Amino acid sequence: MRVLLLGAAGACGSVALRHLCLSRDVEEVVAADVRITPLQRLIRRLATEKVRPLKLDVRDKNALIKAMEEADVVANATTYVHNLLVMKAALEARKSLTDLGGMFYITREQLELDGAFREAGLTAITGCGLAPGIAEVLAVKGAEHVDRIRAIRIRYGEVDFTPALYKRSFRALLDGLTMRPVIYRRGEFVELPPFSGKEFFDFPEPIGTRLCIYAVYPGIMTLPRNVGKDVELVEAKFGFSDTERLEAVVSTLRTLGLLDEEPLKVDGVEVRPREVLLACAPPPEPGVEDAVSLIVLVEGLRDGEEVLVRYTLTQAFHRTWGVSALSYLTGVSLSIATQMLGEGRVAGPGVMSLEGAVEADTFIRALRAEGVRISEEVVVRREL
Repeated sequence: MRVLLLGAAGACGSVALRHLCLSRDVEEVVAADVRITPLQRLIRRLATEKVRPLKLDVRDKNALIKAMEEADVVANATTYVHNLLVMKAALEARKSLTDLGGMFYITREQLELDGAFREAGLTAITGCGLAPGIAEVLAVKGAEHVDRIRAIRIRYGEVDFTPALYKRSFRALLDGLTMRPVIYRRGEFVELPPFSGKEFFDFPEPIGTRLCIYAVYPGIMTLPRNVGKDVELVEAKFGFSDTERLEAVVSTLRTLGLLDEEPLKVDGVEVRPREVLLACAPPPEPGVEDAVSLIVLVEGLRDGEEVLVRYTLTQAFHRTWGVSALSYLTGVSLSIATQMLGEGRVAGPGVMSLEGAVEADTFIRALRAEGVRISEEVVVRREL
């Protein structure tokens, strides 16, 4: 299998690259990134002949299509704003692909390409990371225990043990904190204010209690169609290492006008403050010592009895690879999904999210093989 990995030098792309190289079924990985120097450093550390580096800006459509030509499958680990253009390039190059998903609104646009991918006989799997990704796979698994779903609640929590600005794409982080989050309620998608839905949620140690807020989460768009069973509510909340500080930072940036998207002139040069801010932001820090936890709750009815299914995943900093728990889980999940796509072990053709493309038990077993431990608890409440 020949894989073109886009964003290979990134926090999650670098993990996916390492994992792909360890697979016996992967013959070659073309590791592409606009940042060639850190990419070359990474490849030297991997000490493998499987990898071929490529300097590539995915915004260069012709260069991107050319890079796709020799690949059997494409894995997109770039920031979510590139997902649509990468998908459209894959259509022209006639290649199937995976990506890490993005905000609710971009996912909605990606799903609109379903017809074009079906007609071309291609498959695009979006949201192949931790959340979105593993979270939705667990939700589908939980749905097997009920006849009717009242609610799916996703909770993500993290704690950082070393100082860090951020460990994910700054653009994705900023957009996720300033866009309007969405929940699914009784057949409708409901937009809510940023930083709403505040809730203190207890995660396993060492994460502990975290202040969680509604997320601009793509699984809200995809889960209702993939689980069915008259699901009434789907929501996702994220608890960052310091949610209160993030809210204060966003408030300060807004007050200073740095989140404005209207152009203004500085010394005769027209700039957009938000784009300047994004351009100045340093890359994420993949080596942050952290711990993360994902909790997926499925509430429903089975034979008239109330059922609560809880999945718990807790991951520590990966010391062997020297990467954050978030980067490890996201990158490994993308690699597994990409290999399953390349091997033809997914649904298709068309555009779909991870939980609609893979068999839940198969994917969970693949995660377990990489040291990812997930517990399942099923509670049935009945009258005596």
